[in-house]
Amino acid sequence: MIAAFGTSPAVAKVPVSVLLTGSIVQSTITAFLFAWLGLIMGKSVGLDAPIFRRWITKTGTAQFQRKNVVFALIAGVIVSLITAGLDYFIFLPHIPNIADKAPHISRLAGLLTFMQGGVFEEVVVRLFIMTLIVWILFKLLGRKSGAKSWMYWVGIIGAAILFGVGHLPAAQQMFGHITPFFFVRTIVLNGLPGLVYGYIYWKKGLEYGMIAHAISDIVLHGFFG
Repeated sequence: MIAAFGTSPAVAKVPVSVLLTGSIVQSTITAFLFAWLGLIMGKSVGLDAPIFRRWITKTGTAQFQRKNVVFALIAGVIVSLITAGLDYFIFLPHIPNIADKAPHISRLAGLLTFMQGGVFEEVVVRLFIMTLIVWILFKLLGRKSGAKSWMYWVGIIGAAILFGVGHLPAAQQMFGHITPFFFVRTIVLNGLPGLVYGYIYWKKGLEYGMIAHAISDIVLHGFFG
C-alpha cells in the first residue's frame, strides 16, 4: 500500500514494527506538546483537564465523578447512534457501491480506534485547538469582562469544523474525489460529535470528553463497523 502511493522501494521495505514505533513516538511527542500548551492557555479561560493536572502536578483534589462518567458514556452512545443513523438513512443511500469503496476493518481494529480518537484527537482538537480559539477571543475581546459563553461556542464549533475538515483526505482516498455531497457528509458526521465532545470539555473537563469520544468510537467502529 505504501509503495502504491509512490514511496521509494527503500522506504517501502522498512519493517512495519519500525513504522509503527515511529508513529507512536511522533504522536506521543505531538500530544505532549499540544497538551502542555492547552493546559497553559486553559488557565485563563477556565478550560482544563483537572484530573490529569492533579496526576501530573500532584496538586488539587479533582477526581472522577460517577455522575459525570455516566453522563459522558450516555452522551457518547447517543452521539454514535445519531451519527450512524444519519449516515445509514441519509448519506449512504446516495453513494453507489459503497461496500466496494469502504476499506475492510476488523472489529478488533475498530475497537482499538478509541485510543486514537478518545486520547490523541481530544488532546489535539479540544485541549489545544478549541482552547486556542477561546484563548485568542478572550485576549482580544474579553480581558476586562472575562470569557463569554459565545467565545466557548465559537471554540466548540470552530474546532468541530476543523476536525471534520481533517477527515477530508481520508474521504478523498476512499471515494477518489470530494464532491459537495462528500464534503457535507464528512463535516456533518465528524463535526456533529465534535460539538458534543467540546461541550462536555467546557462543562465537565477534558477527561469526560475523552470518555464520550472513546465510547462513540467503540460503538461506531467496533459494533457498527
